[in-house]
Amino acid sequence: MNRKCSGFVNVVLVAVLSGMAFAQTQGSKSEEKTKSNGTEQKLTQMEKDLWEAWKNHDVEPFKKVMGPQSVNVSSGGVAGTEQALKDLGSSDCKVNGYSLADTNFTWLDKNTVLMTYKADQDATCNGQKVPGTVWASSVWVNKDKQWKAAFHQETPAQSAMEKKTK
Repeated sequence: MNRKCSGFVNVVLVAVLSGMAFAQTQGSKSEEKTKSNGTEQKLTQMEKDLWEAWKNHDVEPFKKVMGPQSVNVSSGGVAGTEQALKDLGSSDCKVNGYSLADTNFTWLDKNTVLMTYKADQDATCNGQKVPGTVWASSVWVNKDKQWKAAFHQETPAQSAMEKKTK
């Protein structure tokens, strides 16, 4: 084979192999996306289940999904798993309703995901109305094929009036 023909064959061969590699990469990305979407749906449901447990004064779901060394940040401060469970168990909160929206996921690695969302709530705790809207974040970690809540925090959302005055 002459050089021109050999060069052309090499170019075609590189193009074909590159296309195959790209297709495999896209396939694996598609599989990962499908897998992560299923996991994201599962974690969204787990998060909703915890809100429902809070509403119903049921600590058991929290015991099942909170990691042994979780960190929980609220207006009352920072609490580990043991203190958070104790606080939840002794809560006098009256929850009339809640809704979760604007859920987003940031995958930190294949076993760790940061979930952020907006929660609207109608509740009173310790005789005081809780903020109507909060921005929440939870870090979920997959360990031994079980998703555990490693971190949770809520930040009261600013009202439209507060935003205009700044």
